[in-house]
Amino acid sequence: MLYNVVLLVIIERITNKGNYIMSKAIESYEKLGLYISNGTFTFDISNSPTLKSFEKVIGENAILVAKCVPNTEEYFALSYNKDGTLSKKQREYLDPNDEDYDGKKIDYIGENSYWTDEDNEWLYFLVYDVNIMKIGMTITSPKTRYESYSCGTGRAMKKGSCSTTNFIVSECNSFALDDGCEVKVYGIPLPKKTVVDNSWGETDIISVSIARGMEKKLTNIFTKTYGYKPVLCVQEGK
Repeated sequence: MLYNVVLLVIIERITNKGNYIMSKAIESYEKLGLYISNGTFTFDISNSPTLKSFEKVIGENAILVAKCVPNTEEYFALSYNKDGTLSKKQREYLDPNDEDYDGKKIDYIGENSYWTDEDNEWLYFLVYDVNIMKIGMTITSPKTRYESYSCGTGRAMKKGSCSTTNFIVSECNSFALDDGCEVKVYGIPLPKKTVVDNSWGETDIISVSIARGMEKKLTNIFTKTYGYKPVLCVQEGK
């Protein structure tokens, strides 16, 4: 019966930990209420396994590739023309004073060149403080994948122009930042593979993707070890 009515959310997060704007995101997509409800996460972050503990399980260390930050001028400077004048084209910043703000609340800052690396496919961990929230994959760079996550705004959700996963991950990351968590992205590079194909009378070397299969393998190991998937594994990556 809960999902037969329109969910109305009152903005209630103005605390000494910072401002968080729920805007009308839950009105846009009620499934978010499975993760954030009554001004708090529905799960305990500290109950999720740490990245360090899982690294010991798989015998490999992940690389810190980026940190999540608020989409504000503090982290993303205004743009200027070559003559020093302010550019007419500027990024839209999060307005913490607008309780109805439904645009991009967060973005990501790369820690090193791995953030933009497209020579490999990638597995990644989304980590709050030290705890794993999500395992995912991308056949492009981590930066490209997280740019897609950043498109998951309330505004886009209302228009039906973003995926469920992108919306939920973006809202949860924003909420976590406001709650005082560090939100980080770690990656494991997957060297690209090729196969030799001899069909149709010609021999070619063809690139093949292993990222999806490796994501499934890594998630299965996590699930066998801890008894459940990471909390924000809404669906397997594409």
